Amino acid sequence: MDAFQSIVLILIVAGAIVFIFSFLAMTLSFNKTGSGKYSFLSFFPYELNQFKRNSKRSWIYETLIIFASLLLGFSLIFYLLHVHFEIKDIYQLYILMIVMFIALLSFNLLFFIKLSAYKLHLVFAIIFAFSTLLSVVLELLLLGRNDVLGLNMSTPIINIIISVIAIVFMIVLICNPAYKSWAKLVKVDAQTYNRPKFNYLAILEWGAFIVHLVSYIPLIVSLF
Repeated sequence: MDAFQSIVLILIVAGAIVFIFSFLAMTLSFNKTGSGKYSFLSFFPYELNQFKRNSKRSWIYETLIIFASLLLGFSLIFYLLHVHFEIKDIYQLYILMIVMFIALLSFNLLFFIKLSAYKLHLVFAIIFAFSTLLSVVLELLLLGRNDVLGLNMSTPIINIIISVIAIVFMIVLICNPAYKSWAKLVKVDAQTYNRPKFNYLAILEWGAFIVHLVSYIPLIVSLF
């Protein structure tokens, strides 16, 4: 394992760990607000954002999210630098990196766009979902071949399996017929709303984020 391989691997693993740790910490903080228990199946990413509640510790969570995003972003840059002179279809790799950057950026923006600005929120949710889907499709086309980076026979097979599973999962999320009730909220009193147990749009956003993290696995696999 050379220096670039180690750097890419460390950045991806560290970025994923920081993201997961941040979400767990933010969930615990949310549960202490008296707004109920946070559910990833019914609550949106922006509802984890403590910054809008003027919490003294809110800047810590936001810093962690930005730091995790930077780690993953730099992993893409170092990956590109590492394979730049080895890959044949370099333009496809550039497109893949750009699409993954767009997905990462749009997910971060979803942390700040409330549903009160539902059109803007929906636009970035769509951008995030489809850029995530496009990234795994590009990985299937690019890293699912052993003639691209001189990969051994097992590497493309692993990448194909991961990419196909991710693509099917994203298609199921995007084509879920429950979209008709994604914004359903039942008013209980002046300030309290009850939402469906399974909120389609929230599931789409969190599900797409899981796929985005999974999309870094073929990059790691292709390094070795």
